[in-house]
Amino acid sequence: MNIQQHLTTNSLTWKEIELDLFRALQNAFAELFTALLEDIDRQLAETRD
Repeated sequence: MNIQQHLTTNSLTWKEIELDLFRALQNAFAELFTALLEDIDRQLAETRD
């Protein structure tokens, strides 16, 4: 259950906030890390002999 669903049901706990935030940060980091690795891969491919 995400934060928006919790807010509409008024059953938000600190543990649920923590878990939702952790998942959101995991997703953001995964997207950022994927983009970084793809950029490194592209740079290596362009400079390869």
